[in-house]
Amino acid sequence: MKRIIASIVFITIITSGMSFANPYDVEINASRSGLEARFDVTHAVDQGTLTTGIGYVYEDNHDDYRIGDVKLTLGDEILTPGLRCDLGFKGLIGEVEKNHKDGDLMAIGFLLSAAYKTPKTISPMPLEFSASVCTAPDPLCFWDSERYLETRASVACYVVGNGAIFLGYRHIKVRIDDEPKNWDMSDKAVFFGFRLGF
Repeated sequence: MKRIIASIVFITIITSGMSFANPYDVEINASRSGLEARFDVTHAVDQGTLTTGIGYVYEDNHDDYRIGDVKLTLGDEILTPGLRCDLGFKGLIGEVEKNHKDGDLMAIGFLLSAAYKTPKTISPMPLEFSASVCTAPDPLCFWDSERYLETRASVACYVVGNGAIFLGYRHIKVRIDDEPKNWDMSDKAVFFGFRLGF
């Protein structure tokens, strides 16, 4: 497992190093019993933007889980200025626990996200509304996992340049194939954090 995570991190860093002129985003958020961190790099391409990133979420409550991810998406503005949509993939690896049962997760999920940032003409501190869904059906789930679904939504307030504070909601559901009976790990969390772009 450590080798797989190291390989994912190495590939992401190499890909991210293609251009040092592109914006980097660091994000950290915390819920009542969990912590999440992400690092994303966005490159300008002919079709819009290419975003690569790594993330890790840890939750310690009645449904425990530790999930690392690496993502790759293509995105562009659509319909109106400030509204962008990204489509791509998210590789997931980790461990989930529930009621003294545990299972290993590895999956490749389809990722769809959208975000709208209000212009400065409307507010001196722009707001960004975002939502995303990541799903991995059975054929794209490995090890003990049989299905993965993650939905999230957040609103961010840019208080200083590229620095924002945000409030969000996250729901993660994992189906584990465990004989003689499959079981689900489901967790909902409200989180608060900050994002810094540089």
